[in-house]
Amino acid sequence: MSPKIAYHLEQDEDGFPPISVELLNATQLSVDTFRIANAPFFAKEVSFGDVVRAAPSSAAEQYEFVALIEGSSFTSLSIIVLDPEMDTFLMDFFRGQQCVLEYGEFGSYRVLAVAIPPYADYTEIRRQLAILEGQSKLSFAELAVPAAA
Repeated sequence: MSPKIAYHLEQDEDGFPPISVELLNATQLSVDTFRIANAPFFAKEVSFGDVVRAAPSSAAEQYEFVALIEGSSFTSLSIIVLDPEMDTFLMDFFRGQQCVLEYGEFGSYRVLAVAIPPYADYTEIRRQLAILEGQSKLSFAELAVPAAA
């Protein structure tokens, strides 16, 4: 069983995000350092491949996020899919860019977590997402963007 990093989320006055803790998959590098092994749904300022510090938790194989140690070059996005007909398009689009993808349902929210590699054209991806957001097909948020992106 791989370790999980518990990342505590701040909810806004509307109760968003719909969870208070996101469990991130990780690979343990040392006693208190881990590499994030999935694209986060809601956790801000962390992305796939980042190295983080975490402290042991009372739950087996679970650790509490403490700090980002070294950021990867992946950009993390959270996309709320508003139009169900966008599912296949979005999955194909991001797989074509060799992105790391996760899909989850959180209450009424259908969310796609995306980690975009540094060699993908993030400017063009963002432009396409802005068009789709303008058409009310999705809503997206940048969770982590490397300085060079």
